[in-house]
Amino acid sequence: MLFRKKNKVDPNKKWYSIGIMSEKGLEDNEYDTLTEKIFDKVDNVGVIANLIREAWDKEQIEILEKKFDYPTLASPVFIVSEIIPEDIKRETKLLEKKHKWKKFFGFISLAEYLEAEDRAIFNFNHALLYTDSMEEVIGFLNEKSKETVSFNLN
Repeated sequence: MLFRKKNKVDPNKKWYSIGIMSEKGLEDNEYDTLTEKIFDKVDNVGVIANLIREAWDKEQIEILEKKFDYPTLASPVFIVSEIIPEDIKRETKLLEKKHKWKKFFGFISLAEYLEAEDRAIFNFNHALLYTDSMEEVIGFLNEKSKETVSFNLN
């Protein structure tokens, strides 16, 4: 299982993604154990993904490490980011603009759309937490779940 998404989305809540990054990827049972622990303890996580460090964009990893002052962490690490719907829409529009004819004929694949969504969700410029402690992730997300979303109706 590569991705796991929650079924019910509350639009009045901020949603977060968690990238579980390891050097060569996690075994399915390891990944399932970690995701179950997280989903059981928090209710504001929309996406959890198993990220492979050596296959990930090196520029994004450098951004992440600079942002958090090059921490020394054990594998796996957890990267928590806020899910920003506008970024997902922007990446989708960029994909469709880049492949105008494929869009016109309906040939943009689901995989291409998911890849665009991943670029938006796992943009490490928006990372809020980078740690190897699951307890820290759970505490952070539970604290964030207490925050309310404010809407500007003007």
